[in-house]
Parts: sequence; C-alpha cells; structure tokens
Amino acid sequence: MKILDFIEKTELTEKSECEKAKLLCYFHYKETTELLFSMLLILSLFVQCGFNTPNSSRLKNKLTKGKEKAFVNSKGKATTIEFIPAILQSIEKNYGLLWKDDITIESNSEIIDEQKFVGKRKYLDQLIHQINRSYANNCYDAAAVLMRRLFEVLLVLSYQNFGIDDQIKDSTGNGYIMLDGIVKNAKNNQTLKISRIKSEFDTFRMVGNFSAHNITYTAGKKDIDDIKLNYRVMLEELYSKAGLTT
Repeated sequence: MKILDFIEKTELTEKSECEKAKLLCYFHYKETTELLFSMLLILSLFVQCGFNTPNSSRLKNKLTKGKEKAFVNSKGKATTIEFIPAILQSIEKNYGLLWKDDITIESNSEIIDEQKFVGKRKYLDQLIHQINRSYANNCYDAAAVLMRRLFEVLLVLSYQNFGIDDQIKDSTGNGYIMLDGIVKNAKNNQTLKISRIKSEFDTFRMVGNFSAHNITYTAGKKDIDDIKLNYRVMLEELYSKAGLTT
C-alpha cells in the first residue's frame, strides 16, 4: 500500500500526535514486518508524511506511559520500543483489511484517460483500470485483449442505446454474434452512422485476437502505442453513441 493512500484511508492528518505515531508504526510494520521502532525511525516517518517533527522525548513518554500508552521498551534494546500486543491486535482489527483489498486496481491513465472515461458504468471502469494497469506493468497481451473486450462492449451498448441490438443477436436471439460480425454490421449501419474511425475497427479487433489466439504471437509496447490514439477517438465516439456522455 502507498503511504498516501494509507494517510487518506485512516484520516491520519486529523489524528493526534500519538495516534499518528501508532498508525505510522503500524504501517511500517505491515510493509516491512519489523516490530521494533526507534524514535529516530518514528520521527523519520513523520517527516516522510509531511507532518511536523514532534519532540522525541515527549512523544516517547506519551507512547510508553499514561493513558495513551501503546508501546513498551523492547527487551534488551533500550533504544527501541514495541507495541503492546493488545494494542497491535486492536489496530489490526480496525485497519488490517486495508491490506486485503482484492477489488481496487491502481492505475493512472496510462492508455485511457480515466478522468474522462471513468465514472459511467462500474464494469467499464474496471476494464479501463485493468487496461491501464496491464500496460503500466508491461503486460501488453493482457492490455490488448482487454482493449478488444472494451471495444466490443461499447459497440453492443451503442446498438442497445439505439434500440437496434436485434441486428447483432445470434440465431437463438439470446446472445450476440462474434465481434467480427458486429464490426461488419457497424461499419455499414445507417442508424449508428459511425464516422471514419470505423476504418480502424478491424485493427482494434485483430490486435486483441492475435494476443488471445495466436500461439506464437506476443504483443509489445509498440503494438499498443500504434493504436492508442485512434482507440481514444473510438472511445469518444462510442461513449457518445452508447449514451454515456451525459
């Protein structure tokens, strides 16, 4: 976890000096597994977070004595302190789940502008975050496949928004035809009236197809970079046609 996220999620800036110290020591423990803390380390954690540097002796006295006591002097190490077990368990109970987040995807508009395209539908947001995260971590095949999926979803949403999705239903009437069939229909569909970006639709589809189905192909950064500008133009248009811009 990033320290800035921890500060935000624990509302650390609003805490007292002692509470800041306890939570910063807890953060350090969760990130390093170290359970012994010197005052020099604690003061350094304050500085790293942009907080004012507390008086070392006064803070140590508060942390190890009186009503705010949360630490005891380490056995055999006079220069360090350690959590009282019950205090550590209490903090773990309140904040431990912050390290068990299996939903949040950390991304930063590496390919798709999150400020512009995120916030319309949760499942679209998840795809966009995954695309950006994959690209940021050099997982270009994953990014290509996910970009293909997002493209397909937006096409279907556009048909649905115009009330013409029956045109891309399969023979059962319950599901949709394959993406290549949807693309063929979309490029000539007089209701959708896709702009000239439709000439790139097969490229978006094929980049994802190669990554998903070609056993000897692996996508590289350039493969994604070569399509990202046109992909952005496509997103703008299909977001509008899917009714996601209002």
